[in-house]
Amino acid sequence: MKKLRILIPTDFSVLARKAAVYAHQLSQNLDAEYVLLHCDDKLRPTYALVSHLDDEIRKEAIKTMHELAISIQDETGLHAPIKVDFLVGDPISSLEKYSKDHHIDMVVMGTKGESVIKNKLFGSVASGVMENVSCPILFVPAVSEIEVPRNIAFATDLTNLDEEIMELIAFAQFFTATIHVIHVYPDMIEPDTFDEETTQLALIASTHYPNITFNAVMDSDIIGGINRFIESDKPNMLAMFTYKTGILEYLFNESISEELVGHSTKPLLVLRKG
Repeated sequence: MKKLRILIPTDFSVLARKAAVYAHQLSQNLDAEYVLLHCDDKLRPTYALVSHLDDEIRKEAIKTMHELAISIQDETGLHAPIKVDFLVGDPISSLEKYSKDHHIDMVVMGTKGESVIKNKLFGSVASGVMENVSCPILFVPAVSEIEVPRNIAFATDLTNLDEEIMELIAFAQFFTATIHVIHVYPDMIEPDTFDEETTQLALIASTHYPNITFNAVMDSDIIGGINRFIESDKPNMLAMFTYKTGILEYLFNESISEELVGHSTKPLLVLRKG
C-alpha cells in the first residue's frame, strides 16, 4: 500500500507552521509522507543578475523549510518523512498542477479562523485553493486544537449522501472516528419529518461502518445551524463536499464553503466532487 502524500503550502508564517504541525500529528495513524512547498509569486525581470538572485532565494527557502521540518519533528516527537520543494509562480495554479504531477492525496493549510478574504497572509490563497484544487483540502484555523480527529461532523444536504459518506469513511477509518452526519432543515420543517434513529441505522447497515450518527438540525440559517451543532457536540473536525457543477446550490455553494473556512474554529476537510 502506497504512502499517503500530504502537501503543506508554507509562507513561513505562524499559520503555516500550525498547519504543518497538525498534519504531522496525523502520522500517528497514517502511513504518510509530507511535502513542505513554498511558492514564490514575486515578479522579477529575467536578466542574469536577477536569475542569480532567484537561485539564492531558492536556496534560502529550501534551507528554511529543512529547518522547519526538523523543528516540527522535534516538537511532535514524530519522524514521518518531510520533503521540501520550491516553485516560482501563482500559488493557486501551482498547487493544483503540483498536486496532480506528484500524486498528492491531501493539501493541509492554515487559516486565521476569521474572514478568509480579509486574511492577507493566506486568505485569498485559501479561498482560491478551495475553488481550484481538486484533491481533498484540510484547512487548519490558528485557534484550533491539535488533536486526533476522533469525531468528525459531516454537513450534507443528503443529495449524494451514499456516495459522499463512503469517501469520508475512507478517511475516518484511519482514526476509528465517529462520523456525525448533520443536515440543516429550515425552521418551517416539522421536527418529526425525519427519523434520526432509522436513518442512522440505515447508514450503518449500508456502509458497514458502525461509527455513524445522524443529526437533524432545525435552523433557517445553514451556517448558524452547523455552528450550533459544533458548539454543542464539540467534534474535532468538520467535513463537507463542494461541487464544481453547482448541483448542490441549496447547501454547499462556494460562498457558504468560504464562510465555513473563514469562521470555523475546527479543522475543515473539504472534498470536491464533479
